[in-house]
Amino acid sequence: MSFPRLGALMLTLSASLYAQGPVPALDPAGLSQILTSKQWTVIEFGGPTCVPCVKMQPILGELQQSFGSRAQIRNFYVTQHPKEAQAHRIMVMPTQVVFDPSGKEVTRHIGYWPKDEFLAALAKVGLK
Repeated sequence: MSFPRLGALMLTLSASLYAQGPVPALDPAGLSQILTSKQWTVIEFGGPTCVPCVKMQPILGELQQSFGSRAQIRNFYVTQHPKEAQAHRIMVMPTQVVFDPSGKEVTRHIGYWPKDEFLAALAKVGLK
């Protein structure tokens, strides 16, 4: 198999894994709605072909299961909605942004975020 074909295969597999993950993706209307839901919200601003974004999906899924109804964990595809991502000052994928129940950003992280560090940051802002 040639390198370009191997790269294309890996990209396709990454995208399909990302799309099949347990964490739903939002469209712009869903993003606006979730930020007014009066719940803790974690949004990963990323893309379906971004390798660190794909690697984050199992962690995000575990967090969603752990927090249950106490927090909403969602994806937002920067590549599909660049204007809305820009409004949230997203410069790099992935960027995880944590919003408190009032919809105010309380912390953000850029890049792959190991689960233990992620949990510690969430606890620090009050989401336990």
